[in-house]
Amino acid sequence: MSNQRQRKPEGDRLFISSLAKGLEVLQCFGPGTPELSVSDISRITRMPQPTVWRICHTLIKLGYLTNAQGRQTLRPGIPVLTLGYAALSSSPLGELALADMQAIASKHSGAVSLGARNGLDMVYVQRCQGSAIILADLRVGSRVPIATSATGWAYIAGLGANDRMALLSELGEALGKQWASVAPKLTAALQEFDELGYIVNIGSLHSRINSVAVPVKSPESATLLSLSSGGINEVFTPDVLSQVGSELKQLAAKLSPLLGRVSL
Repeated sequence: MSNQRQRKPEGDRLFISSLAKGLEVLQCFGPGTPELSVSDISRITRMPQPTVWRICHTLIKLGYLTNAQGRQTLRPGIPVLTLGYAALSSSPLGELALADMQAIASKHSGAVSLGARNGLDMVYVQRCQGSAIILADLRVGSRVPIATSATGWAYIAGLGANDRMALLSELGEALGKQWASVAPKLTAALQEFDELGYIVNIGSLHSRINSVAVPVKSPESATLLSLSSGGINEVFTPDVLSQVGSELKQLAAKLSPLLGRVSL
């Protein structure tokens, strides 16, 4: 999150201060601050509220910010997410993983996805399909909930104990009554992960889709992604899930050292 004013570099006549201020406003939003009021943004950026409102008004008109329904707050619009997803999908790691991911997807007639956390969702930063039968509407930039997706469950599995407890608490609060039906399945999957090294999700995201996933951690554990594969339950049987899980573990071990050397 931005917490200091972006000042015009001295003597730089090409620097556009108004553009810098607009980007500074957008930088206020993040996983921990998905919605902000004009006064919140003014406090963070230390810009006057009238200035912030004019910038926000322009960003709203362009679609980069949107009004949160029923609340006097703003949240990033689709164009902001699109820019981020475009950067992620063209990243070196996504490119390096693509061939291996596609090989697994084609071999098992499923889909293979590389996901990164965004709030309480996982965003696909790379995705390959080996069959048109599965969820073809999911692609790079698609979001799936951490609470019910294999991609999300693997992310949880890769967290340290304190971070895992904090996220589970956050998910429980966000899901309310729904958490009572989700939590037991997730708990069982996490226990199985400790034994197998991969996590299995049977129909939690979609009733006909079975999935398997693994965390991908950088050597110093500063970066955590997840690698998942899923397909229709007639194809992704327990035996296939076991085989794919082993292949994902091998790919995660190959990608993990790269997280310390290339950008997302």
